[in-house]
Amino acid sequence: MTLKLDGVRAIWHDKRGWLSRANKSLHNIPPWRAGQPRDCEVFVNNFRDTIRATRTRCLKQDTPSIAQEHLYGLALLDQRLRWGSLTNPTPADIRAQLQRANDLGYEGVVLRQGDHWIKVKPAETHDVLITGFAEGKGKHGGRLGFVTTVKGAVGAGFSDSERETLWAEAKARTLVGQVIEVSCLELTADRKFRHPFFVRMRPDKTVP
Repeated sequence: MTLKLDGVRAIWHDKRGWLSRANKSLHNIPPWRAGQPRDCEVFVNNFRDTIRATRTRCLKQDTPSIAQEHLYGLALLDQRLRWGSLTNPTPADIRAQLQRANDLGYEGVVLRQGDHWIKVKPAETHDVLITGFAEGKGKHGGRLGFVTTVKGAVGAGFSDSERETLWAEAKARTLVGQVIEVSCLELTADRKFRHPFFVRMRPDKTVP
């Protein structure tokens, strides 16, 4: 088992520096040095602070700073992420380990058996591309009502400010193609969301 951080994946390229999995430049990360992993998870306090720190080109007074200690190697694996081992665990065993990790502020755990990895988090979440959108009705008129994805429409979970910001992006034709994280009760037999709930934008990711 290893711990799952709620951070941003950073991969070092000799010519372009640190890049996200979406092949976008990341900023303010200390440059790679010989002997360090070239594939890392960057984690500063929480996901929101990590996104702000890695995507801000020009540092501001309140921009979280990134130090070497905020880089957790994935290849080779950082020893701080090791979480022991389980043999033939029951669902109760796994839930207990998840709760233990959550209590310490981690997003979840990863069960690893050879090349087979299973991410275990408190809720089932999926990263999906936005394929379309619609304006809201009633109190949400003039701002985002819902977005569409290949796994169905998502209309719940957006704050009022998020609806306004994303509607502005929709009108600017920059919303479609972005990645969002969606929580749901489960996927139906035809791979559609059941009770989807918007969690957050994932500018650090791309979905094929």
